[in-house]
Amino acid sequence: MLGLLSSGSVGVRAYGRSLGLSRVVGMNRRWVQTDAPVIPEPVTWNRFFVLRKQRRLWERLAALPCALLGLGVGGAIFASLPVHPQQTFMGMDPLLLFGGSTLFCGVLGFVIGPSVGRVFYRLGSPQRALALDLKEAEFFRHVKANRSDPMFSSASNPLPDFYGEKINSLAAYRKWLRKQREHERKGTFKLGKKK
Repeated sequence: MLGLLSSGSVGVRAYGRSLGLSRVVGMNRRWVQTDAPVIPEPVTWNRFFVLRKQRRLWERLAALPCALLGLGVGGAIFASLPVHPQQTFMGMDPLLLFGGSTLFCGVLGFVIGPSVGRVFYRLGSPQRALALDLKEAEFFRHVKANRSDPMFSSASNPLPDFYGEKINSLAAYRKWLRKQREHERKGTFKLGKKK
């Protein structure tokens, strides 16, 4: 983060301040970091599941306004286009095509909504989001290490929750672990039976 900058322009100064740097005036201009890097405090597993649930709520709540926004923008755009009832577009009635396109814009907004919600969650509390990301990476390492081998799957022995998406508490994690071991045991038993 330390660097020699010879330009005294306002843009460089503003950029340096936004990074938490201050200028030391002397023979040459240097930018020195004034505050230490932000290290999030560790999150317990119970707190992790609560934060994860909050983030999912933000994502779901953002989907509806984004869908309405997409529907409104699509409706405004397609309502302003000229419609000739005698002329078809790719063999379809223009009103039907514009109506379908407007609905598609609403669905697209609904699909994009969770990403917008995640961005707002990150902007609302960046340190909490960083701590959640670190703990989530650790959680997925646990899931990857403890999940059953998909080779043991069959119609009578389906693979239970491969990515651990339904885990929302420590009790649910323990239940997930039991299901993974049971799946592996059943698959191993059936493989041994065939030999």
